[in-house]
Amino acid sequence: MSIKNAMTFIANVDCNHALRIECYKCKTKSELLSWLHTQGMSFTQEEFDEAVNVMLFKCQSYEEADKVKQTEAWFTLFH
Repeated sequence: MSIKNAMTFIANVDCNHALRIECYKCKTKSELLSWLHTQGMSFTQEEFDEAVNVMLFKCQSYEEADKVKQTEAWFTLFH
């Protein structure tokens, strides 16, 4: 599991339509994380949170930061 996987997920889930559709098929966060593991993108909630912090720190504009925050908010909708 890694922060890098979480960062890859955050960067791609918004622009990769097929990935997002597969994510929406998951009913719970644990189901989503299990599915991501099968796709080679294993990470924990803590690693996701750290990836969000790292990515926000690296943002060059409000738009980039807003995109990361929107993905974070979307991810928290899974229980």
